[in-house]
Amino acid sequence: MLTSFFSKSTPVNYLLLSTAIIVSYLLRVIFLDNLNVNPVNLLTHAGLMLLMIFVVLLLDFIIRKNHVTGNNTFAIFIFVLFIVLTPSVYIEITILLSNVFLLLATRRVLSLNTEKNVEKKIFDAAMYITIASLLYFWSLLFFIVLYFGIVNKTQRRPRFFVIPFSAIIAIGLLFISYQLVVYDNLDWFIPWPTIQDFDFSSYNNLSLLVPAILIFALLLWTGSIRFFQINTLSKKEKPAASSMATIAIVLLAITLFGSHNNGSELIFIMMPAAITTANYVENRPTKERTTFNEILLWFILIVAILIHVI
Repeated sequence: MLTSFFSKSTPVNYLLLSTAIIVSYLLRVIFLDNLNVNPVNLLTHAGLMLLMIFVVLLLDFIIRKNHVTGNNTFAIFIFVLFIVLTPSVYIEITILLSNVFLLLATRRVLSLNTEKNVEKKIFDAAMYITIASLLYFWSLLFFIVLYFGIVNKTQRRPRFFVIPFSAIIAIGLLFISYQLVVYDNLDWFIPWPTIQDFDFSSYNNLSLLVPAILIFALLLWTGSIRFFQINTLSKKEKPAASSMATIAIVLLAITLFGSHNNGSELIFIMMPAAITTANYVENRPTKERTTFNEILLWFILIVAILIHVI
């Protein structure tokens, strides 16, 4: 049922997924957490819900534009289930925004497979990564993905490797100017490089432990399968699959090296975990495997619902 419904891409799919985000946000973040509701808070909550819907649509656009998955909505369905499963992603707005900019950078990096406007794509990607790192320091690791994309290009030119530095300098100067004009100091730089203390005691809570285990397990399991399939993929699919493998590894590192450990950092690995799980589901056409995929999708859905009553 789920495999059949989300194997298509219709307006109903997007409407249901948007509704799921809104309902889960309202139930968990507002009512169950007993937040103080006033006009300012309502605008904030509405903005966060719209931001997450935008993230889902952006992810869907990236997937379709770069042939990361087939023509279906499995990836965004699984991604939305991860959001429903882990409403703590809304806790840190800076992490959420950083993830948005990394998604924008992902779009530009994946588009490097074509030879059109290469310099502009590299500059845009570096700009997005720099902004993301100002919001969340460890997002700097995503420059590994960018340079991996540059190295893997058929036509590599020396200037391609220098362009990211111009974006870093441009954004850095703008941000420093803003700090000097508004705050008349550069104190932001001292706490910016955050160090991980590897204190995961907050994950003793089942509402965080269960989502973390499920998302990590799916990423490692389906990601490993996808990695070993890369050489068997078509010429159109192989570049995106190779880039996604690098993206998954880097985002996993960003998640682990972060300093928050309150569940909000899981937003970084939700995208690659959703994509690799979607790849696993869509590439299994046999009857037995279709049944297994149906069970897998229902399992994630049921866990996402039950976690709210723990």
